[in-house]
Parts: sequence; C-alpha cells; structure tokens
Amino acid sequence: MTVEPNFRHTFDSVPESYTAIPSVWLDIGMAFGIEPAAVASFDRAPLKYYELLPDVSLDTDAVTLLAGGAEEGYDKENFYAADADVNLIDPRALKFYADWSDDDIAEIESATGPFLGTTIRFQSDSLTDGEEPPYDLYGAFEKAARIFQRQAQFDAWQSFYDDFIEGIRSELPPEDERPSVAAIWRGVNPESGQFRIAEIDAMANNTRTYRELGLRDAFQGRIPDGPIGYEELLDVDPDYIGAVGGLTSLTHEEFVSTAVEPFENDPNGRQLSAVQNGNLVRTGGQYMGPIVDLYSTEALAKQVFPDRFGAWPGAVADVPEDERLFDREELAAIINGEF
Repeated sequence: MTVEPNFRHTFDSVPESYTAIPSVWLDIGMAFGIEPAAVASFDRAPLKYYELLPDVSLDTDAVTLLAGGAEEGYDKENFYAADADVNLIDPRALKFYADWSDDDIAEIESATGPFLGTTIRFQSDSLTDGEEPPYDLYGAFEKAARIFQRQAQFDAWQSFYDDFIEGIRSELPPEDERPSVAAIWRGVNPESGQFRIAEIDAMANNTRTYRELGLRDAFQGRIPDGPIGYEELLDVDPDYIGAVGGLTSLTHEEFVSTAVEPFENDPNGRQLSAVQNGNLVRTGGQYMGPIVDLYSTEALAKQVFPDRFGAWPGAVADVPEDERLFDREELAAIINGEF
C-alpha cells in the first residue's frame, strides 16, 4: 500500500483505528463511518455537517488530542496513548509544524502504525516543497478505501457523488456565461485591506467547489505570491468573492458580521461589484473531505445560481428538505454501510 510521498507499507491485518490532523482525512474516515482514535485538534473541524446526518456522529470525548492545535503543540506521548493502526497524517506536516525529525517519525511508526497521510489542500512551498498534490479528493478517498478495505463502500460513495454532480452540472449555464470569482483563503478580513488569493484551476482541494461548478478564476491563474490589497482586487473586479473555508468555520451571522458588513462599510470594498450586488459567498475548504464536499457544492450552487437550485438560506442546516440537492438519509446509509 503506497500513499505518496510515504514509503510503501504492507499491513498484517486491516487497520481499525487512525489519527488525523484532522485535515481532509478526518472527513474521509467519517465517510466510511470510522471515528478517529486521535486528532491534533477539533478547532475548525467539520463537526456540524455530521450532526445534520441521521445516525452519524462523532464522540469527541472519546478522541485523544495529539496537540494544542492543528499547527502546534504536538506531543509524541499522545501518539503512544492513541496507539492507532495507521496515522493519516502527512509526516511533512509534523516536520514543518512540530520540527520533528525523520527519527521522530520512525519512532512513532515503530510503536504505532505507519504514516500514510498526504497533503492535498493546495501546493505549498513550505510544506510540500512546491509540489502539486499527488491526488484529488476522490483519489485520496480511494487510497483510504484500500487501507480500510472498504472498496464496495467507496464504490457506493462514487456512484452517489457522480449522480449528485451530474444533476448539478446539467442545470448550469453555458461555460461562457458562468461568473468569475476571487477565492480568498486564510480568512476574509476586509478591515485589514489584505487578502490572500487561492488558485481555482490548479489541483487544490480547498478550491475544489468553485472548480466543480465551473466558475471562472478572476485572476486567470495569475495568483499573487503574497497578500494583495483593494487596488489589485478592484483591478479584476470579480463577479463573486468567495470565502474559502468560511462555510465550515463561520456561522451565517459570523460571516455577515466579519465579512459582508465590513466589505460594505469600507470605502474601497463597497466599490467592488461583488459587494454592490451582494455576491459574497462561502464554501468548505481546509478540512473538506467527501461529506463536506457535498454540502459545500450544494451551498455554492444555491449562492451563485438560486434561480436554478433554489435560494440559499444562509446556513447548511436551514436548507428546506424539498430543496436539498442530495438525500441526507441515503448518504447516511452509505456512511453506515447500508448500501
């Protein structure tokens, strides 16, 4: 079993427990109905989506915490305590965030399970040496299916997703009529006047939702290396401004008070067409696995194309049952192995 960039590993038995940062791998594990043995932190974890699915839950009290946060405070003793069969964590993350050495990684692997996670969120000069992610979301998902021997369950997931996205794409306007978007990550703070732009067209999981709906990149692939200001944002004047990760990390009220209203109140922000037209949207991002992906795609479809997919009520929990773009009960059945 190989998950790049890690070494090949052969399991003596099917793994039953895992660790995650949480990253995309927590959501992948939950998509198979497998709760983690340990995570670094539950900060920004996509717990609210699981609570919306019947008979799907995550008992956070039963999960060991590996660190003080996703990017700090890792303690090897917590890995020992969790004693997981496999660590769905990219070891490069531990080297970057916790200053672990190859010997530290090898120590934990010899005492617990192998490290078989990889980073698919985006291309990172600091974390992945500028390399593109080796897999897209369903490529990583299939790797996990092989690890946990859940191929039939993965196939059911793939079929469910294919029907879902085909139904959405069949209702989209022609490509040349789809709007442009500037996707902002690392938080949207209009008062700072500084914005980090995420690339839409590259194989990056955090902007997958915009790509799946065929929205045009306002920056046309010319993504600035660092933060930009209002001048650069006004130069491209996108039809929409997207808060990457905002669907998960913020409530509707928080999004309005921290992003929408500050844009409207800023003398530069209010000049943007997206702000004038009320076209500020939010999607899943950093921790977006198969479950979050469905909610994120549904949310963006409604935010951008309400005439085709129904109005967006502001929160995933408030979508009327007869206006949902995927069946929650059918999805929960797949997660629980009933397919």
